[in-house]
Amino acid sequence: MSVFLPHPVSRGGGASSSRTVPVAFSNVPLVTGSLKGRLFEENLQQILSLLDDDDVATIGIHGAGGIGKTTLVTHVQNGLCDRCSRNVYFVTVSHGLTVSGLQLKIAKKLDLKIDGEDVMEAAAMIYGAFKNRRDSVLILDDLWESFRPSDVGLPVGEGGFKLLLTTRNKRVCLEINNEKSRIIEVKCLSDDESWDLFREKLGDSAILSQAGVIDIARKVAKKCSGLPLALEHIAISMRAADTVEDWRTVLADMSSMIHDVVEDKVLPLLRYSYDRLRDQRLKDCFLYCSLFPEDHVLHRTELVDSWIREGLLDGIENRERQRDKGFKIFKELINRSLLKAEGNKYLRAKMHDLVREMAVKVGKEKGFLIRAGEKMRDIPGEREWNEDLCKVSLMYNHIRSISPDGAPRCPNLSTLLLNTNYSLTSISGLFFSLMDGLCVLDLSRTGIKKLPDSVSNLKNLTALLLRCCYSLNYVPSVSMLGKLREMDVSYCEELRDLPHGMEGLVNLKFLHSVRCPAPVSGILSGLSHLEELTLLEAKGQDLMKLMHLKRLRCRIRNVSEFNEYVMSQCFASLHQYELTVGTRPLNDWDFLWERRYVGFVECRFEEDSPIVPENVEGLRLYMCSGVEYLVSSASPDSTFIPLQTLGNLVELHLSGLENFKGLVKPGVASHSLSNLKRIWISFCDGIKKLFTWSMVIRGNLQNLKNLDIEDCRHLEEVIGGSDSDNDDDDGDEYQIKDELATSEVGIYHDEAPRWMGDMLGVRLIKDERLSIFFPYKAFRLRLGRGLPNLKRVVRGRQNGREKGDTEKLVISKA
Repeated sequence: MSVFLPHPVSRGGGASSSRTVPVAFSNVPLVTGSLKGRLFEENLQQILSLLDDDDVATIGIHGAGGIGKTTLVTHVQNGLCDRCSRNVYFVTVSHGLTVSGLQLKIAKKLDLKIDGEDVMEAAAMIYGAFKNRRDSVLILDDLWESFRPSDVGLPVGEGGFKLLLTTRNKRVCLEINNEKSRIIEVKCLSDDESWDLFREKLGDSAILSQAGVIDIARKVAKKCSGLPLALEHIAISMRAADTVEDWRTVLADMSSMIHDVVEDKVLPLLRYSYDRLRDQRLKDCFLYCSLFPEDHVLHRTELVDSWIREGLLDGIENRERQRDKGFKIFKELINRSLLKAEGNKYLRAKMHDLVREMAVKVGKEKGFLIRAGEKMRDIPGEREWNEDLCKVSLMYNHIRSISPDGAPRCPNLSTLLLNTNYSLTSISGLFFSLMDGLCVLDLSRTGIKKLPDSVSNLKNLTALLLRCCYSLNYVPSVSMLGKLREMDVSYCEELRDLPHGMEGLVNLKFLHSVRCPAPVSGILSGLSHLEELTLLEAKGQDLMKLMHLKRLRCRIRNVSEFNEYVMSQCFASLHQYELTVGTRPLNDWDFLWERRYVGFVECRFEEDSPIVPENVEGLRLYMCSGVEYLVSSASPDSTFIPLQTLGNLVELHLSGLENFKGLVKPGVASHSLSNLKRIWISFCDGIKKLFTWSMVIRGNLQNLKNLDIEDCRHLEEVIGGSDSDNDDDDGDEYQIKDELATSEVGIYHDEAPRWMGDMLGVRLIKDERLSIFFPYKAFRLRLGRGLPNLKRVVRGRQNGREKGDTEKLVISKA
């Protein structure tokens, strides 16, 4: 998570200097499945070889859906990343993408801003970006239509640029063909290879040892026609088949699916694997994922909150347990390959396009109307709206208005998702009048100015989502919406007043109004059942009336009110919080309701010392005065932060603290930094040395993963020296035990001090790595601009090492 301070800090009368944002590397390995089969391995090696061939500029890969094209090119990407010889950019294209849409996706990978540019200007910008990045490889996955590379701005055949594309249709490869093109067909697995993959995905199954079962299982695998996607899904669905009869039934069912074309065999097999799911809640949560556009990245927390909102996790005692269950389901969907993980953790995922296609068909049978991400300018026609509809998803389109031609008669419609139609500015007053059963209405990220009065009559509405409706200035009365549980008006910057009747919503449990100027404090006393609250600003006394509150995000203006609230029983009941103390807000944190954060902005601690919560996990100090050390004494009554509190910190941000000298005052022994994973320090000119070796050896930094330092004018060394109070006391260099010095530290820098250029004969360029020995597992150290007095990063020597080896440890001024 990269979180940076929001405002630049000025030095003297000069121009302000803002934080440097880390460069986004293109060569990021992708999470992918294993390659199976001789042909797959041959294809991989052939592609890698062709990419090294100067006579080849374009490689087209075609094959049936579900045959493993994406898996193949992700292995290509990872192979190129291992070589570190090329800039590699991976773009998922998806169905119906235009040239301008493709340019936007490519520009995002290149960190280019081309919004508002016409196609020709955007092409010129992309062309120039790739020309400056020699030996680049662009992978376009799942291409449906051909295009001329020059129209997009791709310098095919120039400067070592290579284009690698995948498609189901060989025609696409042929139409992009040129004298430097090669075409590769991905073919189905052989029967033996299919069986190997099936066995791997099935896992250890005792049933295969029973007489006759293994022969049936081989036939089941053969019915998957050598398609890896089908083999994977059917095998996973068979893990619970523990009798011979189960296997015979599956084989009989699959034998009845007769399709002559390989492409047509995948969807029925995927549907069959879905039908075999025994957990109805799992099936419902999976189908909900199909409401999002093709290739949409599903973020775990947001998706689980949507499941809760839809009632898919009802019957679980509280929101906390519901989220836990939702996270478990999300992981289960990934483990069953119904979702594809994006990244190394179970935090984001996508649906395979064929899996989504299957889910959309199932949803249609159940009353879903899904037209998400189809670039529609108008809502569906009258024929598509019927009384059987229960969920309608029109999100991520270009709908401009909903005209007053009539009202769709949809009495059973429970969910209507119109979010992310930025061009939508007006909705007919009659539109919602015949949707009596509507429970969830999402108009987030639309351009509407006024919400129709007919919304006031939606008596079954439980969630009204208006997040990021920047032009919205009117919401009708909600006094009749007695079932409303959730309301989100965050970032509705023109909404000066909350709707009439808010104070009477006794069932309202979740209210979000971050960056919304409408005052909330006056109605909080009537919303005593709130469990989650996010708002621009609140008084401590008002917050102390919310006895059921579990999650809170807001700003409190002064330290004394903050202290009063922190000492209250209401605060003790909070599970997660993000609190800013001061007269001006910080920019939004990357906040996922999974941490406890406090930020102090322009506070004078010499006048009012804060009570920092003991369970805080993230702490920010920005432009504050009156603090020299976070821990200056072992006594909790005479230090800024008690040792126990500091010991819970995971993230620490310090900026603009002119008198700040260090984290822990020399001479105060502690293990209080042992949980810290990320530290950002900037504009703290009082620091000369950040850590002593004794802090390192005692285990204070054992979990540190990222350390960012910039604009600390008097910093001389990052690690080194003694625990003496005397800043000039070098003390004895620490003797580093051989068994500890086994890991590496990756050092990145933006403007390295000049002495680094000649250090050890190593030439350091921006974003280049330098490895040094360090007594803990690898972590990332970024040295930014504004460190003119930095003399060394690490000071120390190692027992039993020769001088040459010692130089690998000591990074210091020659």
